[in-house]
Amino acid sequence: MTYSQSIQFILTALILLAVYSFKWSLHFQYLRVKNKKKSGSWMDFYKRNFIYKNDQNWWKESFMIFPLLYPVVMTGKDKEDHWLAKIKRTNLVMYFLLIVLLLSGIYFSKLSERPF
Repeated sequence: MTYSQSIQFILTALILLAVYSFKWSLHFQYLRVKNKKKSGSWMDFYKRNFIYKNDQNWWKESFMIFPLLYPVVMTGKDKEDHWLAKIKRTNLVMYFLLIVLLLSGIYFSKLSERPF
């Protein structure tokens, strides 16, 4: 694996981790809205800005509330569906990044087998 291949792989993996981390913050905001509270900022997840009594529990729950390969089902409630739609879009970005990571890995492995 060459230097540029390593950089491309590492950058794609870091972007994937950043998007996944952002997805957790959306989960946290969704849990607040679901429990009839104001969503707050997405930075509340990272700063651990717990302004409500159950925020710490919601923070812990936000890590696995919507696993990546499971469907996100809309509830029919406008406020909740707004956040669920954001989570769905974030999942689509993650799927795209995973495909890019997979295809680039295949491409770079085949590239090293080609004679010059």
